[in-house]
Amino acid sequence: MKKIIVFVTMVIIVIACSKQGTSIKVNKTKERYELVAAYPNRKTEKLEEYLKTVLGNGDIILREDIKTGKEIRLANSTIFYLRYNPGKLEMEMLLEKNNRTGYQYFDEMAKGIKAAIY
Repeated sequence: MKKIIVFVTMVIIVIACSKQGTSIKVNKTKERYELVAAYPNRKTEKLEEYLKTVLGNGDIILREDIKTGKEIRLANSTIFYLRYNPGKLEMEMLLEKNNRTGYQYFDEMAKGIKAAIY
């Protein structure tokens, strides 16, 4: 019995340590949809690959200087603000600038970002 308890405790500790330094905050209001993520640098490559896929021209966007932030307009007319540094990502979408399709796309993108970081 003690071995089982020790084993379960070790598994929980390993799982908790693997998430170290990862934080994702999502805030949805009537006016905006925000996502702020902080993550370990080892997750940067996986996140960049995901962003390149969902942004379409993500390779170009990620090469530009977006440390101070930039408004992004996608081919499907989704408009949002993006600030990206390795280890930190901030995205904000104003609902007044987007339609329902843009909102759904942004929501799916947020879920994909969570999956890439965790």
